[in-house]
Amino acid sequence: MGDAERDTAWAKQSLRDVDLRATAARVAVMKALASAGSPMSHANVANSLTDFGFDQSTIFRCLNELAGTGLVTRLDLGDQVRRFELREAGGE
Repeated sequence: MGDAERDTAWAKQSLRDVDLRATAARVAVMKALASAGSPMSHANVANSLTDFGFDQSTIFRCLNELAGTGLVTRLDLGDQVRRFELREAGGE
């Protein structure tokens, strides 16, 4: 599957594979990270999803849950801003 376009079915299956429910917020966060091309801060993700009406705490919880499962990598680059990126499976 190409890096530029990850669909809803892919996001839902990825979540189910790690025993998480495929909620609308989790699916949206997965798709946002997949299409970003570079690590995103919580604020970047929240801003990219404002049209969906998710609050910032929901996005924060989603990012941390996804990091906890290994689907997402949490990066701390020393500037006190945590960034998140989708972990590629199988060297895609």
